[in-house]
Amino acid sequence: MENITSEQLKQLQSNGDAILVDYFAKWCGPCKSLMPRLAALQSSYPNVKFVSIDVDENMEHSVEVGIRSVPTVIFYKGEELINRSTGANSDSFYKDILNDL
Repeated sequence: MENITSEQLKQLQSNGDAILVDYFAKWCGPCKSLMPRLAALQSSYPNVKFVSIDVDENMEHSVEVGIRSVPTVIFYKGEELINRSTGANSDSFYKDILNDL
């Protein structure tokens, strides 16, 4: 999973891409356990861009999209928000959403 900035996310959205964004913090224990699980799912969904955004390094953007706790995973289809979840959920939870993107 590539760690990107808010500007890079806007570019992906303007391309109309299907995107999974993992909002995380380096100090967050659940974030550390979720990231490798999401990265493992990435190979099964070549049509979806898997990216992460560090909330501490992108504070203004994180506030704009309403990140209140990490990890938060947001799914986009272009600029359309498809789903949003907080906390580390089961792999099947993410697969169900990814299968519909």
